Amino acid sequence: MNTPFDAAAALRSMTSTASEGGTSPIRDASFEAVRTLVGATLSKGPEAVIAAVGEAQAQVERLWTQVRATPAFALGTPKAACGKGCGWCCHQRVGATATEVLYIAQALRSRPGAAPLVERLKSWNGGRPCVFLVDNACSIYDLRPMKCRGVYQVDVRWCMSTFAKLDAPLFGPAPSPEFQLAPKDVFDGAVFGLAHPLHMAGRDCPGVDFIPALKAVIDRSDAVQAWWRGDQVFPAEARLHDWFPPVQRPGGGKDRKARGHGR
Repeated sequence: MNTPFDAAAALRSMTSTASEGGTSPIRDASFEAVRTLVGATLSKGPEAVIAAVGEAQAQVERLWTQVRATPAFALGTPKAACGKGCGWCCHQRVGATATEVLYIAQALRSRPGAAPLVERLKSWNGGRPCVFLVDNACSIYDLRPMKCRGVYQVDVRWCMSTFAKLDAPLFGPAPSPEFQLAPKDVFDGAVFGLAHPLHMAGRDCPGVDFIPALKAVIDRSDAVQAWWRGDQVFPAEARLHDWFPPVQRPGGGKDRKARGHGR
């Protein structure tokens, strides 16, 4: 996965009938950018690795801005129904990498005025919608996980019925499951870019259920160091996503116990 990102690559990806090797230039570029960014921090210690998540968020958002500016996207992609005040997609379980969760926990602990959000999180006992959905808007929008960033559906009725389990309005055609593929490619590539260098270095970076995982570490100022030591800082039930390959241990061995458990 080493395709350089540029507008021409995005255009080819969105107009081709098949993606060679099952990938796309957009996803490859996002993966490579984030993988390189995180990989460069491994020798600097855990705090640098976690800080790189914030840098990756900004970098991938810039890639997404470039993709949206291509003629292929602007002229050939159905308009998304998403917008502030919608919030139906926030009625589902959200996956995140372990490093995303640790980064968001740090950011919330240090953010002025975040105490009410932290209390909402600590009092969460299951269920939906997301605890950070306040007045039908994401209250941590700038920090939200990569998986949240890539969801762009074209029919709000489909989100209402699928995510919130509500009856869609009974008029017009049936709700459409169509979505914009480009943002999914951008942010899915980033998710794997966050985890790949850690796994190759023999460090566990599982996919986790975002809210219960965040709740487990929100009050742990030592969570990053504990994770770096190899401690299990997330509850077993939060490790729900078998997104990544087994951890590669030094010497070529694999630790299959480090895998998440897929849905």
